Amino acid sequence: MYWGPVPWAASELSRAATVHLGGSFAEVAQAESDVARGRHAERPYCIVVQASVVDATRAPAGQHTLWSYCHVPNGSNVDMTSRIEDQIERFAPGFKDLILARSSASAVETERHNANYLGGDIAGGAGTLRQTLFRPVARWNPYATGAPGMYLCSASTPPGAGVHGMCGVFAAKSAIGELRRAR
Repeated sequence: MYWGPVPWAASELSRAATVHLGGSFAEVAQAESDVARGRHAERPYCIVVQASVVDATRAPAGQHTLWSYCHVPNGSNVDMTSRIEDQIERFAPGFKDLILARSSASAVETERHNANYLGGDIAGGAGTLRQTLFRPVARWNPYATGAPGMYLCSASTPPGAGVHGMCGVFAAKSAIGELRRAR
C-alpha cells in the first residue's frame, strides 16, 4: 500500500491499470535472456498493476494499491522485491518514498501458497505453442471437466494467461454450446 499515485515520469502511465515495465527493447531482451539462462535479472521486466487508479474501492481513501511481479528462474527462492522497486523507481522517481506497507513472496513461497503454481508459475503452465493450444491437457474441449455442467475457465485453459477474460469467454461459449446440443 502506498500514499498518492505513482509519480511516473511519463504522466500517461498514471491512467494505466497495468504497466509493462522494462526499459528499452534491449533491456527487456537481456532480462528475459537472464531468466532463460537460470539467472535473476538485475533490471527485471516487470508487470505492474495499479488497480486503484481505475477502482478507488481497492484502497482506503487517499491511498493506493499496487502489485507487481517479474520473471525468475522456475523454483527460485530469491526475493526480487528490491529489484522490482528499483525498476519502478527508475521510471517513477520518488516511488519508494510513498510505500507504506508491502507483502512479497518468492516463487517457492508462491508454490507453497498454491500448489497449482508449480515452481512459482502463476500462468498455469509453460508459454509454449503446445501449452497455448492444448492446455491443461490435449482434448477436443479443454473447458469441459468431464462432470456434466461443470467447466474450467482459468489461465490453465486456452488461450492462457495474460489474455484477460478470454479463457472465461471461451468456457462460457463451450457451456452454451453444450446446452444447445442437449436440447
